[in-house]
Order: sequence, then C-alpha cells, then structure tokens
Amino acid sequence: MLPGEGLTSFSDYVPMRGKAIFLKDIAFTKAGYEVESAIVWWRKDCAAPLYLISNVDNAIEVLSHYKRRFLVETFFSDKKSRGFHLHKSHLEKIKRLNALMIATCLAYIWIIYLGVYCKTHGLQAVVHRKSRCDLSLFQLGFRLLNYLLKESLPMLWKISKKWEE
Repeated sequence: MLPGEGLTSFSDYVPMRGKAIFLKDIAFTKAGYEVESAIVWWRKDCAAPLYLISNVDNAIEVLSHYKRRFLVETFFSDKKSRGFHLHKSHLEKIKRLNALMIATCLAYIWIIYLGVYCKTHGLQAVVHRKSRCDLSLFQLGFRLLNYLLKESLPMLWKISKKWEE
C-alpha cells in the first residue's frame, strides 16, 4: 500500500465488549508507517476499547505483555518520583548513570526484601495504618528503612534469630 492510500482510522475498529480484534501488517498515519500488529481490545470492565500497537505478531503474547506493564511502571516510578528520585540526578555521563542504576537496583532489591519482611512479620502497623495496607512492597520497605534509621535500630541485612524473637 502506498502512503496515504486506503487508510482507515484505527478508531473505526470496535470489537464487542470482552473481545479483541487482531490486525496484522497494517499501516498507520498518512505516511503509511507499518507496524507488525495492532490489537483493539475492549475489556468487559472498561468504558471504551483499548488500542495497542506492537512489533509482536502474536495477539496473546501482546496482551500478556500489556498485562504486565503495571509491574514495569511501578518499578520505574519507584526509581523516579516515588522512591530514589533518579530524575533529579542530572547525570549526563553514561558510565556514572550506569553505576547509579546498578546501585539503585541493588538497593531496590534490599528494600523489597524489607517490605516482604515488614508484611510477613506484621510490622505494617508500625510504618503504616493498622486497618489495612495499600502500599507496595517497595513503599513498605522504604518506610521500614526510614523507621529503622529514625529510631536508630539495627538494619535488616538478613533474617536473623534476633529479629525472629
């Protein structure tokens, strides 16, 4: 297809609620930018269809990747605005940025560990509310770390019998 010829609007494709339409080898924009696949997916619990563009040619795989996006988005927000604030580092040299990323990834794993520890040992009420907990493991761990530092308590590097008692 030549650019601009025979194009329809992506929004013209509307599946029934709970269904999806899988489109392969289609062109977008008047310039005719071709993509591997697109999916129009209308979940039963949504008010409108969702339009996904992908370089993967398997609809089930595309939807599987899409469903996992919240994990990735949460990770990046923990790295940036809700945690380490990497966006404020202003680092421009790639080696320094890489070193910072490695350090924050290791710290991230440890803070997740603290969150798991907090949850499994009933410490949510110490760092959050007593009635219910709606914080991520990272946020729980981050708050537990702040609590330990503020109260001058020993760090939880690993589960020891001392902390189990």
